[in-house]
Amino acid sequence: MSCRGTSSARRTAEDLKAKANDLFHRGKLGAAIDLYTEAFTFCPDWPVPLVNRALCHKLRENWSAVIDDTKKVIAMDSLNLKAHYFLGVALTQTQSFAGAVESLEQALELARETDAGIKEEVWRSLARAKYEKHSREASERAVRRNELLAKLQRLLKDEAAQTLRQMSAGTGSHGAGAIIDQAEILDKESKLLEDIFQGDAKKFHGDGDVPNWCTCQLTLEVFHEPMVTPCGISYEQTTLLEHFRKVGKFDPVTRRPCSAKDIRKNIGLRSAIENYLNENPWA
Repeated sequence: MSCRGTSSARRTAEDLKAKANDLFHRGKLGAAIDLYTEAFTFCPDWPVPLVNRALCHKLRENWSAVIDDTKKVIAMDSLNLKAHYFLGVALTQTQSFAGAVESLEQALELARETDAGIKEEVWRSLARAKYEKHSREASERAVRRNELLAKLQRLLKDEAAQTLRQMSAGTGSHGAGAIIDQAEILDKESKLLEDIFQGDAKKFHGDGDVPNWCTCQLTLEVFHEPMVTPCGISYEQTTLLEHFRKVGKFDPVTRRPCSAKDIRKNIGLRSAIENYLNENPWA
């Protein structure tokens, strides 16, 4: 059943949604969910009641219900920012990190296109999903790396033992010196293997230091939305706008006159930071 062309059904659905919104603001999530459900029943091609119901489920941490509702919304409206955002959060909570990253990247793109107020929330949720995804991959990789290192070290020992047996079966003139030489070779190759695997671990886990160019001078955190002033200095958007409102209309570092109309998005820096974070998810 569709409410399109049925004005009375749409009006009924909107009245039910309004009542549900009132219940939501009063913290009566269960009752709000019931009315959002009823509104959607009257108008099943209108995604708003489902988005609002998904928010109620999110607040109640009913993640499977959030996933169900948001997927239905996205099927109706693939550009629904809140649906992608709520879905990404729910997938993160259920440890489906790859799907969470995909949904939240879509949400962030939509938030940037519309300059939505939840843009920073989406960015932080995406950063968390990427970090959790990387942590799981790092843990799994560490197990595989240790297993592979142990296997290769066993192979080296077996090769060394076989070499000694072949030497002993030969002229028999090699003696203790040859055995010592073979042991030294084995020790060097084992240490080389360990160095190679430790280098891989360090590369995958990082050294804990994020380059200064990735961070805002005011927040000391990684940029979300870098904005550049006429002086050529970039700052985090929300922090810079707050500076203009509360402190004054001037560049925070150079103190030259500057206001919101003078700044612009530093898309180049944002892209560079995103590339860096994709290559270094630990950051």
